[in-house]
Amino acid sequence: MTGAIAVALAVARKDLRSEWRTREVVPALAQFVVLALVIANFGFQIDSRNAAAIAPGVLWLALVFAGLVAFGRAFAAEREQASLEAMLMTPAPPAAIFAGKALAAGLLLVVCEAVLLPALALFFGAPLSLPVVAAVLLATIGMAALGCLFAAMVARMRARELLLPLLTLPLWIPIIVAGGQAVQAAMGSGGGYGSALGLLVDFDILFVVLTSLAARFVLDD
Repeated sequence: MTGAIAVALAVARKDLRSEWRTREVVPALAQFVVLALVIANFGFQIDSRNAAAIAPGVLWLALVFAGLVAFGRAFAAEREQASLEAMLMTPAPPAAIFAGKALAAGLLLVVCEAVLLPALALFFGAPLSLPVVAAVLLATIGMAALGCLFAAMVARMRARELLLPLLTLPLWIPIIVAGGQAVQAAMGSGGGYGSALGLLVDFDILFVVLTSLAARFVLDD
């Protein structure tokens, strides 16, 4: 167990170091979410009465598309350099390799969220509070697990850019619904924050366990 955690952390550290050197994903994602918020700000008639109702929808739309880009790049380096096969030939458990990839991609999305949430507060006047941050971070865990699993499945396919959203988005819907309810409640639009947060935790546990079990078969395929 300790060895698997060490492998996952080593894989995540490698991916984060590679992103730090190349700066391919994070600057593009940060620019994307800010532009999405600017467009939404001009597209909606925002005032103090409807900002709390519109902001959560804009938040999740920006987060979903940013997540698709981030997770779609999770196996890009291994695909371009054909290094995934070499990683799988080592004694490292495939589930640990997958966990490291998902951890790195999830952390890159968290960095993107660190830009998205303050920008949302700036453009929409939405309150940036700890409950909002907690809901978004919990949703990120489940999104990272599913997104990286499907990214690994389609990594060797020609139409991977098309297949990834087609496979991932339907299974992200429960997370987005629960996350949307939690953020709406945290922004004062009503609803039960605690129950929505409990659903997010349940989804995270379910998807992390299922993807960890499936990772071996997906990576070996």
